[in-house]
Amino acid sequence: MPKTRVLLVEDDDDTRRLIEQELGEAGYEVIPALDGHHALRLATAARPKVLLVDLGLPVMGGDEFVRRWRLSPDAEDAAIVIVSGREDARDVAESLGVRTLIPKPFRIEELLATVAQYAGPTV
Repeated sequence: MPKTRVLLVEDDDDTRRLIEQELGEAGYEVIPALDGHHALRLATAARPKVLLVDLGLPVMGGDEFVRRWRLSPDAEDAAIVIVSGREDARDVAESLGVRTLIPKPFRIEELLATVAQYAGPTV
């Protein structure tokens, strides 16, 4: 059985590497993206179950990525989690209809539990 795919949209190298390592060790297939434009291409091809999205991204911000992703027929089954340190992150998440926000700095245990909640158990 294939691993559950998680799209990680994060431009900060240290944060991305940490999340990628922890999710990988937890049994998920992590697909990293550095910006919203890159994430759109990857998400369409990979069809992830969970999307972890930072809002402050270069090229295309996380909020614009979420709006565009939702136009995709593959978006229906995917859970979107905003992971952001922006002061307006909660307001932006609400405006996008995203129920789950993990504020930065975050505890990795909280992030792992949130992914597990949406992705189900790993294989």
